[in-house]
Amino acid sequence: MRPNTVRFNAASSVWIGPRIGGRGSKYYTSGWLFNTSRKFVPEKSVLSSELPLTPEEYRVELDVPGSGRIELPGYRLKNGVLFLYITPSYRFLFPSDVMTAGGLEDYAHVSLKPSENGFAGEIGLSLRKAGYAEVAIEGKMVEDIVFFDGEPGKFSYRFIDEPVLIISHEKVLGPPKLQKALNGLTIVSGHGKFVLRLRVGKAKEEMGFTVGFGME
Repeated sequence: MRPNTVRFNAASSVWIGPRIGGRGSKYYTSGWLFNTSRKFVPEKSVLSSELPLTPEEYRVELDVPGSGRIELPGYRLKNGVLFLYITPSYRFLFPSDVMTAGGLEDYAHVSLKPSENGFAGEIGLSLRKAGYAEVAIEGKMVEDIVFFDGEPGKFSYRFIDEPVLIISHEKVLGPPKLQKALNGLTIVSGHGKFVLRLRVGKAKEEMGFTVGFGME
């Protein structure tokens, strides 16, 4: 049973399910129902008995209840069994290494520094009316807060930094299942375009950036 190389794409959105807490809350109740779409794009048959895990682009965006999207390379058997993988290799390209937002009353300044598997930042604040500043990374469907405080400080954000092998069936695998297997955390990771957002008071600044392969 020779496999085909594929790209497996799945997206889940919350259909029914209560949420408690205010803006930015990550506290949810049980009883979620999801609307999940799945598809795989076959590429070519594998002639060898070996299945090389060649670094390729991927995308994983998972929110707390399991909503989000996954785009993973791998292999598919004729019976629908999938062998999907993530091989971490990144190159973070920011158009600028600084972000600022605010004015005379509330002001925030962020200095950014890319790393091998993510990025770090240092934030300076001057707050009079606003109680906090917030830095978040936004994907296509999911966002994750990387800094939330009323005092100056530092933060770091790491993409998936260990190889991951996923064995499942195409009718079973989706964002809720993968999110549960990855300890139920919010995750934004992969390749392509992302947005970094700085908010302080009513002021907001956004910066788009790109993640490519580390060997480029």
